Amino acid sequence: MRFFTSDLHLGDKSVARWRGFSSIEEHDELIAEGLRRLHPEDELWILGDVCKANVASVARLRDLISCERVHIVIGNHDSGAKFLTHGGFASVDYYAQVGRVVRDGYKFVMSHYPMLDWDRAYHGSYMLHGHIHSLTAERVSAFPAHGEGTNSGMGLRGYNERNRDHGIRRFDVGVDANGYLPVSAEQIVAFFPDDATWYEMHGLVPQA
Repeated sequence: MRFFTSDLHLGDKSVARWRGFSSIEEHDELIAEGLRRLHPEDELWILGDVCKANVASVARLRDLISCERVHIVIGNHDSGAKFLTHGGFASVDYYAQVGRVVRDGYKFVMSHYPMLDWDRAYHGSYMLHGHIHSLTAERVSAFPAHGEGTNSGMGLRGYNERNRDHGIRRFDVGVDANGYLPVSAEQIVAFFPDDATWYEMHGLVPQA
């Protein structure tokens, strides 16, 4: 299966505090638990802000992940050099695309940052990103407490749900928005309206 995640921020004490953890060890262990659920045959895409900017941190991260194919999309807290130096990743880049609509039922355009428009946005593709640390309504009131939270900056509430309800196929794969777990391609596609509903929402005629 193909999985996506973002904004792990392993070793980042300030993010761990914002997320409501009492220690960086507690924070990093919960992130690690999610990564350990994956299998060697799975494929994982991490869309930026991964871990502390040194090769030792990258090596520890790679040891956590059993997937043979791990891809990195570089975020604003990352240095591409540390991933390239380690050499244990299938790809390291600032932007990526994966999947074909006809073959896979989806195409994912990926960046650390959300995009307003993207390749084939009106032809079955989805925009996946991280960076904004959005939260579901349930996550705000559940473990751990993300401080008080606001509707601006980090902690934007209901972002994925609003995109879905407005027919925007853009999805925050970050851990804050997904219960600290990687999210699968199948989960993302199932989250959004089907093609017939999506075309109706936009007043478009389905393609033959």
